[in-house]
Amino acid sequence: MTLLDECGIMLEPQLGMEMSDLVASASLAEQLGFGFLFRSDHLLPTDDRRGIASPECWTSLGAIAASTSRLKFGPMVSPVGFRNPALLAKMACTLHSFSSGRLQLAVGAGWYEAEYKAFGYPFPKFSQRLGEFTEALDIVTSLVREGRADYDGKFFSAHADCLPRPHGKMNVIVGAKAPSLVRLAGRLADEWNVFVSPKEDMERMMKGFRSSSKGRAVKVSETGPYLIGRNASELDANAALQARKLGSSSSPGETVARLKKRNAPCGTVDDFVAQVRSRRDLGITGLYFQTLVPENTDMTVLLRDTLREKV
Repeated sequence: MTLLDECGIMLEPQLGMEMSDLVASASLAEQLGFGFLFRSDHLLPTDDRRGIASPECWTSLGAIAASTSRLKFGPMVSPVGFRNPALLAKMACTLHSFSSGRLQLAVGAGWYEAEYKAFGYPFPKFSQRLGEFTEALDIVTSLVREGRADYDGKFFSAHADCLPRPHGKMNVIVGAKAPSLVRLAGRLADEWNVFVSPKEDMERMMKGFRSSSKGRAVKVSETGPYLIGRNASELDANAALQARKLGSSSSPGETVARLKKRNAPCGTVDDFVAQVRSRRDLGITGLYFQTLVPENTDMTVLLRDTLREKV
């Protein structure tokens, strides 16, 4: 297995993509040899813009399943507050079976209050969302791993079989940064995914994760934005394109500086390679690069070439 097999593209369609663009991006990711394609599960643009295309997540995952043949794909992540967990597990099993075992089921507790309220979902305090997520994860893992759940909780219940059965083992991912959720990932998930964080924070989270996983083989992956260029001029051009796409007035230098402050992989090829290697040294084996300007296919190709030939 190569590094490219462990890496993927992360799309944010709520920031303005049509379904056709999303399918085209998935096809390109497969063609270039990436192992994964993830997309966010948001109901509204998360930068507070309104009036732009924001295709629904699971509908689009069906289109991705039908239009690719090798690529592993999934949401990153599906908030359990949007869908009953037993229904979510059934949806996942259906797509996993149809795609010959390629669906990656990533779940989380949700964070964007505006979209909950806009679509009529309650958005409780974190303590309640933690309780809901804990119950939902119990139900989801029972259904996708064992085929049945008999569960009565404070927030959710399920007494159901999950058919059709998945085609092989389904990878259950917990996306989390809060310590309680990170510990939950260590105990129950097949993979823990964390959004890009400063190195000190990541080391702290890794310590809590390892203490809770107690030697279980759980994959650790990271999702976050990136910028790469063959030289400083190309890096600035890619940064300017990203700022325009997001409606930002930031200069290229400001965009690059902001990403570096967040510890996101960002720089010319040699700097980028060093940053990827540092993540691997920390124990992060999966890297899902948040592609905010999917139409900038030249940068996607450069990312592929760098991961395949330099790291």
